[in-house]
Amino acid sequence: MLKIVEGAALLGALMLYFAPAVIADARNRDYAFALTMVNVLLGWTIIGWFAALIWARQPVSDRRLKHFAARAQRAVARVTIDAIVARAECRASSIPVFNPRLAPLVARIAANCTRGPRDPLSSHGKQQSVR
Repeated sequence: MLKIVEGAALLGALMLYFAPAVIADARNRDYAFALTMVNVLLGWTIIGWFAALIWARQPVSDRRLKHFAARAQRAVARVTIDAIVARAECRASSIPVFNPRLAPLVARIAANCTRGPRDPLSSHGKQQSVR
């Protein structure tokens, strides 16, 4: 029984020791390997362990977030412009499908284009009576 308790305590201590490396890896940091090396080599000092923990929990820089937001905004604008142009030309084949979630949008535009122009006197395919 004592060996089980000692083994559990050793496993818990190792998990706590490598917590900064696990946090960096879970957050998909580019510098996770470097942080792991700092943790292994300097983690035995209390200051080194806390430095690795702070480094692992450090937020992503604003510059990287701004770059990501700008790229995402350009991608959304590109798809939106392509959809507007395709709808105006009534031709869905010019929409590049970057994302599988856009396939229903392309199909809907194609379906609208194949129906043809609507008769101004009709509503949903039925002719309105004039009083």
